[in-house]
Amino acid sequence: MKNTLFLWLIILFSINLTQAQDDPKAVKLLQQVTNKLKTYKNVRAEFKYSLINKKAGVSQNTKGQVNIEGNKFHANYMGIDDIYDGQKRYQIVHENEEVNISSHKDDDEFTPNKIFNFYQKGYTKKMDIKQKVKGRLIQYVKLIPKNSQSSEKYILLGIDTKTHNIHNAIIVEKNGSIIKLDILSFQTNKILPPKLFEFDKQKYHDYYINDLD
Repeated sequence: MKNTLFLWLIILFSINLTQAQDDPKAVKLLQQVTNKLKTYKNVRAEFKYSLINKKAGVSQNTKGQVNIEGNKFHANYMGIDDIYDGQKRYQIVHENEEVNISSHKDDDEFTPNKIFNFYQKGYTKKMDIKQKVKGRLIQYVKLIPKNSQSSEKYILLGIDTKTHNIHNAIIVEKNGSIIKLDILSFQTNKILPPKLFEFDKQKYHDYYINDLD
């Protein structure tokens, strides 16, 4: 009886271990996405963000833009200008006329510059469906959080099989929320204004400056 129980425990452990392993095809595809991103000097993208939770009666839609160069970024979304100059992060909330300044030292924090590389760690990767979207062949990779405490149930990351650029992401959360991020336009290696990633305090002399450090 003890031997039988021990055998079942080994089988169950083996099944769980197999389920937790990455699909080599998914890893290879995501590596191609990463390699492609590394060839770009900078990225400018427009995106659509939507949040739906039928149980809570929530339905939100907004559009935004993000510029990324190295670890610097300047994003605009939901009435907020979000700037990181490599040392300080400036979140300019126009509705409240305030600027929140922080050192931005949390590597685990999801920020605009991680839109195109958030998948690199913390997820088990599996190949999912492939479908045509407006004439483009999109391969989805299913990302399952390794952290059981994550609010995410899983993420479907859509990748254009021709360009190896990210097309969209669908985030399914444990509370029933579905978040969709669609890339509306994607441009690379543009000539960006030198001061795009700088915060000009003179433009916001009437705003409340909140230094969080």
